[in-house]
Amino acid sequence: MEGTVDVDVGEPLFIVGAPRSGTSLLYKLLCLHPEAVWISNWNRRAPGVAPVAAINRLARRPTSRRRAVWFGSDAANAYVYGRRRSLWERLYPMPVEGEPLYDHCGIGQGRVAPPAEGAQAEAEEAACLRRVFAGLRRWSGGRVLVFKRIANNQRIPFLAEAFPQARFVHLIRDGRAVAYSLSRVDWWEDGVVWWYGDTPRRWRERGGDPWELAATHWVRELASIEEGLCAVPAGRQLELRYEALVAAPAATVMGVARFAGLDDHPGWRSELDRISYPNKNEAWRERLAPEVRQRVEAIQHADLVRLGHGT
Repeated sequence: MEGTVDVDVGEPLFIVGAPRSGTSLLYKLLCLHPEAVWISNWNRRAPGVAPVAAINRLARRPTSRRRAVWFGSDAANAYVYGRRRSLWERLYPMPVEGEPLYDHCGIGQGRVAPPAEGAQAEAEEAACLRRVFAGLRRWSGGRVLVFKRIANNQRIPFLAEAFPQARFVHLIRDGRAVAYSLSRVDWWEDGVVWWYGDTPRRWRERGGDPWELAATHWVRELASIEEGLCAVPAGRQLELRYEALVAAPAATVMGVARFAGLDDHPGWRSELDRISYPNKNEAWRERLAPEVRQRVEAIQHADLVRLGHGT
């Protein structure tokens, strides 16, 4: 890819990990930092209008309102999209995944290889994305762009080439916890599974075992991420366990911030201490029926053992 450094994008941090691995929690905690740049609900609505990012400055000051909008009224839930929200909550700037930024640049979901048009089209798409990121950085007034998007799990080689100075943090959670969590979220049933090409609903209607799909999804996401990270220099990637995040959230997030190049900030540390961190990681042990657990573990066995989770 030619011309990779044509605008000032700094050194962005991409958060990758299987869905329901705590990536949204890590994303929002980092975005609380006053020097973090992030994609907001406003940027998602107008991905090609860089000055819109100036609205993100409204959320820079620590307030109870920001905690309520970003984490819920009890400041304990990073995934707040499934609940009913007031108009002001919907308008308040909040970090989101921002797939429309990719759409704006003509980048398809799940980019794993150059587009059919060839390397020139890929270079143009990468240049467009760099301009978008540079605009976000300029108008929001921050320094380090932090970006979480689950589809980035399949875009790592593209992103690593488009942003040679980027860093990647890979958040890993026990696959059994991921499978259980997927079975409980509202978007899973009708979201297209990239490696299957259809939805979990269609899988079930065709006679497939829903637990097989959820368990396999963790395996496939993990393999895609690990393969993609082969394109990233070792010093620019960090592996993080969800268990460590929930056991010592503030200390763990501050370690990720140092890796990302974000300076220590007393106000940010104080804000981290105001967030609640309920540990839901072991719920699957009590709530998965024994026969379901056996089916999930049979599919995930090799990776569970390799990552030290055991069975």
